Amino acid sequence: MLEKQQSIVALDHPKRPKKARPPRNNLMLSLKKNDLELNFYSSLDPDVLNKILSKVLS
Repeated sequence: MLEKQQSIVALDHPKRPKKARPPRNNLMLSLKKNDLELNFYSSLDPDVLNKILSKVLS
């Protein structure tokens, strides 16, 4: 008996969309002055960072 031969085809797996991660909030600067401890993270606006540093370090 002759049977029809069919080629073997790999099934495609459904592709899952990658989860969007929030941007990392990396520690940029950590300062201690007397009893005050300040930690600055990458999400902080540079202008705000400069204003805070100028007031604290003066």
